[in-house]
Amino acid sequence: MQHASLYRKWRPRRMDQVVGQEPVIRTLRRAIETGRVAHAYLFSGPRGTGKTSTAKVLAMGLNCAEGPTAEPDGTCDSCRAIVNNSSLDVVEMDAASNRGIDEIRDLRDRVNLAPVAGRTKVYIIDEVHMLTTEAFNALLKMLEEPPEHVVFVLATTEKHKVLPTIISRCQSFDFRRPSIETLATKLGEISKAEGIAVEPEALTVIAREGRGSFRDAEGLLDQLSSFAEGEITTVMVRELLGSVGPEVLLETTHALHERRAADALRIVDRLSNEGRDLGQFVGELLSHLRNLMLLPHAPEVALAGVGAEERAPLEEQANAVPTAEVVRLVEALGDSLGRVRRGGDPKLELELTFLKLSRDYTEPSVENLMARLEQLEKAAANGGPAAHAPHPPASAPSRPAAAPAERPSPTAEEAPEAPTAPAPEEPGPEEAASQEAREDGLGGVDLAGQWADVIGELKRRKQALTAAVFGEARVEGFDGAVLTLAFPDDQDFYVGMAKDRKHADVLGDVLEERVGSRPRLEVRTGGEVSETDSPPERPISRDPAPAPPPLQEEPPAPMDEGGFDEPEARVDAPGARFGSPEAGDGTIRSEAEVFEIMRGFGPFGQSEGN
Repeated sequence: MQHASLYRKWRPRRMDQVVGQEPVIRTLRRAIETGRVAHAYLFSGPRGTGKTSTAKVLAMGLNCAEGPTAEPDGTCDSCRAIVNNSSLDVVEMDAASNRGIDEIRDLRDRVNLAPVAGRTKVYIIDEVHMLTTEAFNALLKMLEEPPEHVVFVLATTEKHKVLPTIISRCQSFDFRRPSIETLATKLGEISKAEGIAVEPEALTVIAREGRGSFRDAEGLLDQLSSFAEGEITTVMVRELLGSVGPEVLLETTHALHERRAADALRIVDRLSNEGRDLGQFVGELLSHLRNLMLLPHAPEVALAGVGAEERAPLEEQANAVPTAEVVRLVEALGDSLGRVRRGGDPKLELELTFLKLSRDYTEPSVENLMARLEQLEKAAANGGPAAHAPHPPASAPSRPAAAPAERPSPTAEEAPEAPTAPAPEEPGPEEAASQEAREDGLGGVDLAGQWADVIGELKRRKQALTAAVFGEARVEGFDGAVLTLAFPDDQDFYVGMAKDRKHADVLGDVLEERVGSRPRLEVRTGGEVSETDSPPERPISRDPAPAPPPLQEEPPAPMDEGGFDEPEARVDAPGARFGSPEAGDGTIRSEAEVFEIMRGFGPFGQSEGN
């Protein structure tokens, strides 16, 4: 005798045998008892939840010899014909393979025919969302004016694909996905009736693998009954399903949380060599992480599908791994699973994800890239250089500042005790300023000596424009609250950019990490000295400084092995840069000179002075 599959043998034959759909069954029962059966129903929901079975039970109740009744006896000729799919009054059509308008027109021609043996003719159209637009329109005409002896039952797993005009002419019922406990209880009843020995924990694993489908869970139980020689155990279920088991999931989670990249990668390699489905492994790992994520907040939800022997290790790991870490793992593995389903190499994608998670590798942020691009665009719009090379290290020759303007002699009251003019053997102005910055007000912090490191930190943070701006400055003074920076006279355009809040805030972040405070920034050029810029022991006069002396023509500086020396005088006229006598030999020696040249021209490439 041919063996009947469990899901076919245990298909519901009465209303009370439909499990997990109590609202739907109660409504249909009342409709039959009161004689208010609608001419069209729409059953929607996940696969294997009993949509077609309920439609057949409804047809049996309408055509039963004892009916119409909500509880068909199942023994009359009409009920047996419906169960055996031989009834001429119950027509079941698969819209997935009969989706054209010709099939619906043929159905329309047969609708007006009276029932052969029963009271009502029932048309069950499965997967109705697969019909074409023309077929939907033809079906709509039948639903608008159906004969009195016809009842339509439309079943679909994707209700959103059904035309709203079709839905509006049907009574719609949504079939819910059954819980794991409901599935396990149903499987226990079937296994007991069929004489199948199975562990309770194995029933839970089978129910969880059924994913809310009675048909899938019952089919898996039928397959296991043929696979096992004795009692069906949890190990057998996992072996048949290709599952890795809770031990591997716990081990993988610990390895990723503790940043043990080698152990995590070895797990992937071992599973791959064993022939495991890595895509299924990622799905199981995500389910495990979901339980870890929900356990501290909703333990009844997290433990609903977990066996008794798995709960203690799961609770222990939930106490060891923070929820924020679990969320990070879930998001990364979800992205990896999506790439695998789109055709990526499962092993490579999983190894890449595990390496990122265990080594904290991160991709560049789109927001940071957009912010950097916006800074460069604003700098170009304001006339500043998009990228400027910072000063070379202290060992390389640097550009000397312009000679300071002469000041009036101080009065007798203001004259300091020390001589006002330095001796020839004393250091130059830049060296003296750096020495004063190191000796005065720094509280033990040599910020002038650390300035190159500060600029390097800006570069490491991908703040190239800010590093280029402050790389041209030198530290004049720092007392813990105020930082004074000086720019060369021929680079005064950097002063405005240095005062920009965007650059100042970035520099403040670096200084706060290095010296423990966020100082107020004061910026000046080499020839403009404010009162706060002068050291206490060398007061200056309040009178304004006279204009700088007129420029004198001097021969160009000789070139040494380190490159060109900087010109001693600044030429303001744009045309003087191109071979004029004021420009010396007409050679451009720095990027700043190029920028100064371009500032002197109008929008059409002509000099503003012409």
